[in-house]
Amino acid sequence: MMSSLEITCLFADCAKPIVPGTEKCASHKNKIKCSIEGCPNQVYARYLCVRHGGKKQCKSLGCRAFARGGPYCVQHGGVAAKRFCTEPGCHRQAHARHKCVRHGGGRQCKLSGCGSHARLSGYCDAHTSTRTESFEAVDEYTLLLCASVTPMPFEPSRSLFAPIDMDVLQLLC
Repeated sequence: MMSSLEITCLFADCAKPIVPGTEKCASHKNKIKCSIEGCPNQVYARYLCVRHGGKKQCKSLGCRAFARGGPYCVQHGGVAAKRFCTEPGCHRQAHARHKCVRHGGGRQCKLSGCGSHARLSGYCDAHTSTRTESFEAVDEYTLLLCASVTPMPFEPSRSLFAPIDMDVLQLLC
């Protein structure tokens, strides 16, 4: 609960407490305020908020909507054209390299020599399970190795270490 003495963020409609040494809250600490005198809004573009021209308006006469994909709003033809796959006969939306995922436009598996589509952590379905199995095998091997190692005997009387070093060494052993 905020006390009445806490100062709130300088941005419009933000009631969060300020970060010490600033006039902004943690959410807004790296944001810029509109350059128009007295405006408490966050910058959208060109050091202006949406209200003061940071976002372009539709060029169609009398329209107050914002422009999209050029000088016009969606109602007046301003939608950015979708790019489609360049593979002959394919009408799917392109992603990378001007191709759809089916024709090689998605991310490829990180495993050298595999051209399959990456699905999880940069690997295809086949190699995600292989990686998991190999990690499990390494973990089992590490446990077996650690269990078979006997600790080296520790003789504090012959040590040249400072007392604090001895405490650290005893914690490690």
